[in-house]
Amino acid sequence: MLGHHSSNSASGLMILDNESTPHLDHTWTSNIWASTSSLSIPIAEKPPRQTVSLRLFIWSLVCFSIVALALGLGLGLRYRPYQTIYRAAPSNYSSYYGIPEDLDFIPIDQLVNKAELELNTGFVVSKEPSVREYVFNITQAGAAPDGFSKPMVLVNGQSPGPLIEANTGDVIRVHVNNLMPNQSTTIHWHGINQRQTPWMDGVVGVSQCGIPPQRNFTYEFRVPDQRGTFWWHAHTSVQYSDGAYGAIVIHDPEEMVPKTDDEKLIFVSDVYHTYGSVILKSYLDPTSKWDPSESGVEPLADNVLLNGQNIYDCSVNSTTYPPSSHDPTQSCTGGQLYATKVVTGQTVRLRLINASSFFSYWFSVDNHTLTIVELDGVEVEPISARGVYLNLGQRVSVILAADQTYGSYYMRASIPKTCFLPYSTYTSSGLESAEYGVKGVLSYTRNTDVGGDNTADIPEIVGIAGNTTNPYGVDNNGLRGDVWEGCDDMPFDMPVPMRKQPAVNASEANTHYIEYAFRQAQDVNRIFINKTSYAPLPNNATLWKTMDQQFTADRTNSYNSWDFGLNQQVLLVPDADQCAQIVINSRDAMEHPWHLHGQ
Repeated sequence: MLGHHSSNSASGLMILDNESTPHLDHTWTSNIWASTSSLSIPIAEKPPRQTVSLRLFIWSLVCFSIVALALGLGLGLRYRPYQTIYRAAPSNYSSYYGIPEDLDFIPIDQLVNKAELELNTGFVVSKEPSVREYVFNITQAGAAPDGFSKPMVLVNGQSPGPLIEANTGDVIRVHVNNLMPNQSTTIHWHGINQRQTPWMDGVVGVSQCGIPPQRNFTYEFRVPDQRGTFWWHAHTSVQYSDGAYGAIVIHDPEEMVPKTDDEKLIFVSDVYHTYGSVILKSYLDPTSKWDPSESGVEPLADNVLLNGQNIYDCSVNSTTYPPSSHDPTQSCTGGQLYATKVVTGQTVRLRLINASSFFSYWFSVDNHTLTIVELDGVEVEPISARGVYLNLGQRVSVILAADQTYGSYYMRASIPKTCFLPYSTYTSSGLESAEYGVKGVLSYTRNTDVGGDNTADIPEIVGIAGNTTNPYGVDNNGLRGDVWEGCDDMPFDMPVPMRKQPAVNASEANTHYIEYAFRQAQDVNRIFINKTSYAPLPNNATLWKTMDQQFTADRTNSYNSWDFGLNQQVLLVPDADQCAQIVINSRDAMEHPWHLHGQ
């Protein structure tokens, strides 16, 4: 992630341009992989010299994917193929960075699908398995989520993108049509285990090649034993930083959380007023637009969004990437706060998702206590708290009781400043103006039709901001000064899962040690995992290339790269009936979340 020193890395002077159309040795057709039952999977026809079982191969992919994701969720910063980082930025902004001329502009009431965010979809929760089918049309368009117009990558013309709802045991089938003129793309299903379908994980260079422009691909996978809150996002270049993300809600009539009267989705995300590829190019250069004297300084966002929108002070010029004075596409109208309603006296489940590229947040609601009941798709024994810490990619469900004085209250997502700012060499003027956070309005209503957009009866703000700082890890935050603010997630033993699972032994052969560090590589800084500075395979995927490997002792090396190349790292898990243990030692000063891709 961009963040906490970015995990996206490139070897030497080459960065990968995943936005160019890749040369493919495989034919992509409109019905490719339309059903998992019709897949022709090379696992079933291994060459005789292959020495690895299917189970071992899948476990190896899991370990590799952990490394790959840590090297990549974040700013969405993935690499753009075949251009040296020393190439100067051209004068023709649009053509070089893949931005079409004369983009359609999407107004905010179309950009933000409030009915889906309010979960007013009429979805029927059931035990009967079904196929849930969706179509994603990926396009580029202009929009102004906080009132400042910018080019965005949208799915079905909206951001956050379309909601996926399913029941536990359902098959999810998503037809992705890449309608962008000159950028490839993929979609990753964040938190979905992908059991028996690792090729559907959606990570470019790992589980598949990018979907070329004007072509399509069908994802299909089952969710046999999961429930709760998940999300999807583009996993190519920095497309999700430009708006290509959305929610997945897996319902289960036997979900072990308290019943509520209502449910809502709440996304927290950051926004850069400059198109992501422009930011990426500057970030990967020896120096950047925001810091011309030092390499590897992460770009700070210009604002924070709640459910895809916020307000912005139009008099503030970005210190990350100042807008061009002659760029006619950039304008500012000021934006608006996201607002929602809850019936007084009722309870509501807020499904929180951090879809940011860089920042973690402390989420709270003025005058209200929150009850945490789900963490990343796992039901937990209820935890009463004044707020919750949302790290990058995390999902948390909290229950709020509308039992306070009738009125409106601010929902707040606050950046823990002492966990980020001391490590940056500059200050974001936009974040400074926004007071390092975002607010939304939660209004009490006596009308049970809370899904309407009538704002005439919204009561005045009566709440008072409480302590909006993270209390976890205060003693470990040596740079907090007099601020009572931590940078940690809740203590590991604090959440107790509702569904008990037996512990599994880890064999020595299945134990791996990873050192994560930010290091100088010639004129640039890159993240290294052990000795590897990762870059996605161009025109290939690890999953496919694995089938041609011989994982024998004589072919290993100190890089764990086998025959993949020195910018790859594949960890084997030979004892298939034992669990895998991966010990991560961070040599970086800042936090960086890791998560598992597939099982």
